[in-house]
This record gives sequence, C-alpha cells and structure tokens, in this order.
Amino acid sequence: MAKDIDLIKEKIELVDFLRSYLTLSPAGKNFKAICPFHQEKTPSFIVSPERQIWHCFGCGAGGDVIGFAMRYENLEFPEALRFLAERAGITLQSMGLQAEREFGALFDIHEAAKEFYKQELFKNKNAQDYLKNRGLMKDTIDEFELGFAPGGEALTVYLIHKGFDIQDIVRAGLTNKNTSGLYRDRFQSRLIFPICNQVGRTIAFTGRFLESLVRGPSDMPKYLNSPETPIFNKSKALYGFHKSKNEIARAKSVLLVEGQMDFLMSWQTGVKNAVSVSGTGLTAYHLERLRRLADTVILSFDNDEAGLKALERSLEAISAFDFHVKAMDLGKYKDPAEAVKENPENFKKVVAETKPAFTYIFSHYFKKGESDGDRVSEKRLLRYLLQLIKKVKSAVEQNSLIRELAKFSGISETVLLSEISEMPDEKIPQRGVEEQEENVKVSNERINLIADRLLAIAFSGDDFFERTKKYIEFLPLIYRKVFNDPKSSEAAKFQMLSSMIQSEDQKEINEEFGELLIELQIESLKKERLDLQSKSREMKVKKGDNEEESPELMEKFSLLSKRIDDLKNRVKT
Repeated sequence: MAKDIDLIKEKIELVDFLRSYLTLSPAGKNFKAICPFHQEKTPSFIVSPERQIWHCFGCGAGGDVIGFAMRYENLEFPEALRFLAERAGITLQSMGLQAEREFGALFDIHEAAKEFYKQELFKNKNAQDYLKNRGLMKDTIDEFELGFAPGGEALTVYLIHKGFDIQDIVRAGLTNKNTSGLYRDRFQSRLIFPICNQVGRTIAFTGRFLESLVRGPSDMPKYLNSPETPIFNKSKALYGFHKSKNEIARAKSVLLVEGQMDFLMSWQTGVKNAVSVSGTGLTAYHLERLRRLADTVILSFDNDEAGLKALERSLEAISAFDFHVKAMDLGKYKDPAEAVKENPENFKKVVAETKPAFTYIFSHYFKKGESDGDRVSEKRLLRYLLQLIKKVKSAVEQNSLIRELAKFSGISETVLLSEISEMPDEKIPQRGVEEQEENVKVSNERINLIADRLLAIAFSGDDFFERTKKYIEFLPLIYRKVFNDPKSSEAAKFQMLSSMIQSEDQKEINEEFGELLIELQIESLKKERLDLQSKSREMKVKKGDNEEESPELMEKFSLLSKRIDDLKNRVKT
C-alpha cells in the first residue's frame, strides 16, 4: 500500500488537484484560499507546493492530497486511494489483502446486486405500474437505477453464481441466515433505491415494501435500509447527493426532503438542488457536507404535526452551521412527491417562494382569527418558541425573530425580550474545581493562539526569529520543540503561514510582534498563578480549611501578580 500512496502523490500535483475545488492565489512561495471546511471571509487555507501539504490556520485542518480527498469527498482511506488512482489514471498495485477484501468485494457485490434488481424490475409489471402511478418517468427510473427485489434466495443465488463468497454477501448486508440455517435475501418484495457515495459508487439500498404484491405481517416496515457496513454509514450518506452536488453549489441552496420518492419527483420536475436523508435524522456530517456548497437550506417535511415537530427539531442542529433556514408550505399536499405529481409547475413556484423557517412556524401556531383564549396554553407556547429562538447563534437574528414573534402573537416586543432574558441558559455555571479547570482550559487556548501567531512571524524573518529566542521559556513545550527544529514537519505549517506575513505591512507586523511577546509572558505567568492556586487548594483539602495559607505560596503568588501587572502596564503604554 505504501507504494500506491507514493505513486498517487507522485502523479497528482497538489496545487493542480486543489484548483479543481478551490480558487488559489499566490502567497509568497505558497498559495492561499478560502477554507472549504469552515466559514471565513479572509483566506487562512495555505498550500505548500514544496512540501505538497495544505493547512488551514482557521480551523486547524491539514494534510496531503489524500487527506483532502478524504475530508472533502467524505471518503474512507481505501476509497480515497481508489478515487485518486482513477483520477490519476493509474492502477493500484496493492491495497493489501485485508483492505481489498474489506472494501473492494463490498463495492463489487453492491454493483452486481444493483444490476440484478434492475433486471427484476424490468420483469415485474406490478412494480413498474406502481412507479408509473406515483408519477415517475422512465428516464428518472433509469437515471437513478431503481430496481425490484423478489426476495427468497434469488439475489443470494445470483451473487454466488457470480463468484462472490457467501460470507462477503452477508457482510454486505444483503442476505441473512435464518433459524433453519438457510440464507435468505434481506429485501423481500420491495422496490429498490440504490444509495451511492459522493463519487457515485453504490454502497447500500433502501427497499420500499409493496403491499399490492404480497401481504406482510402487521409490523412489516414500509421502508427498510441496508445495515451499516464498512462502506456504508447512514449518518454520512445523503440520497441523490452524487447527482445533485453541482446543482447545490450552483444554486447555493439545498432542498432537504424526507424520502427517496420526494427527491426523485423533485429532480424530475427540474428542482435538482435537493437531497434526502437515508434512514436517519439530520446529522452534523450531513450539514457539514452541505455547508461547503450552500448557505441556504430549504426544509420540506410532511405537511402534518409530525412534520412540524421534525422541522422544529432540525432548527437547533442547522443553526449551529449558520445556514439561512427556510421551510416549504405545501398547502393541501402531504409531501413533495404528491405536490409534484399533482402540479409540477406549482411545486417549482412554492420552492422559489419558501418562507423563513420561523415565519412558517409562527404562522402555523398563530393562525389569523384563531385563538382558544387559554392563557396558560399561550404562555407555554410562547416560552417554547422563545426557547427555539434562544438557541439561534446570532444575537441580531434573535432580535429580529422576537420582533416577528411579537407581530404574530400580539405580545409586545418588550415583554418577549424580558421573558427570554429571564430564561436560564442551558450551560450550568462552573464552580470550585470545575471553575478552576475551565480557567486553565481557557488559559491554554489563549497561549496556543498567541504562540501560533508568534511562531508564524518568527519564521518570516531572521530578526524576528532571533528576538523570539529570548522568550522561548514562555512558549508551551510543543512550540519550543518546533522552534528548535525549523526543518521538522511540525514547523512546516508556520513556514507556510510566514509567506503570507511577508506580504503584510512590516511596520504593523513589528508592532504586533512586540505586543505578542508581552501577551505571551502575561498568559504564561497567569497559567503559573493558576497552578499555584490549584496547589494551594490541594493543600487546604489535605490539612483542613482552617489551615493558614503557606507564606511561601502567598509570596510567589504576589510576585507573579506584580509581574503580570507590570507587563499589562507596558501594553497600555
């Protein structure tokens, strides 16, 4: 596998590869770009052609060409190697027997299974009639390679005849051994929707039970998904994403629907910037992936109370990624699939005219002219809605939402602001030891931020480097090691960032450098003082609260405080 990795890195030049994803601009001997992995306005993503690595100084992500492919395309390591090998036009010499068996066989089995299901759909008129009655056209069925699973042992026998090992078929989640020791297909009398990864390879299936073909038990699930396997993680998969990602990037918005049929009907009518979750709720993986391409998410849940609650549950997770959130009002239609079937043009109009999600929620709860006069229920509802608003990250947006809620509810904005201000935060205040630990954590983060910037400047010129030497004792150990070994791989990211600093105003950089040296000393001394406080607390616990403070510790604490104050005065002057 090492040879394959070296060959890929030799054939794929990092800067050329990244240009197909990012807009790169020169930064000294390096390149810079807006990071695709977090939201920023000023470029902090640096690429080093010399070292063939990239690093973001905003979010801390970094790596080589393989690491970028894994993160951006959401691929596992073996998948990333295959993806890059195909792009470079090379054949992998060896993935290793274990890796090849773990991943390669599963991909091949799913591809073969997909072809089998497609053939079976062609043979089954009832299944074809069902799709036709739902409004799906042949072109859509063919493009997304829908199929039909007859059940029994038909697929299992087919795959064995294709030369696949029964244990691998079981591992792929396509067959199970029953209590009699016989193997039976997982999907029985179901329409099949293949689920693909970001590069279009089949990794799993969803099966929709057709009651018209066979009568099942009362607890038979309508939809059944493949189990999780080494190539399928339902918390990461998005149905249709391999087809719609370019449309999402172009529109800067994504329509998020609940089911495969909703997605397919939306795609068929021309609304192609859509995806559907596959057998799970919205996850951070889904949202992180979508946020790289879009800044607006349009939610479309079933038009009932359950759908409304699903919308409300989604708001908190989505707001953490700073999306503009909208919600579709389908009127009399239950879901997008039904709306498209009845009136495709009207559906496109509804998508174009979606309301902000909170406006949709407020209008649902405060219908014009409808009020039961129950003050207790009204108070409970308002507090519930205020809790939703309180979870929105932006204070500006919170204020705007409260103003809007006031208009819908008839309760003054002043009263609502007073109510939300009295609501307790979910975070419990730190006390005692917990407070001390929190302070140490904040102190460490502060020192690391200072050290990051300081070393970047130090590597930008000999004068800065020599001046930093005098203060090396104040640097955390890991930064000292980097500073003492400028040729190490750990020093590479600071050398990359230094190329950007060289292009900045050197007078301002010099002033900033001096301030950073003082701040580094202050934070280092503060941390030392916190350690003294912790030591003093431990001694009091051992000897009892009535024990007087150690004079030695008190003197050290006093000296540290004086040094910190002196340094702070230097910053002010």
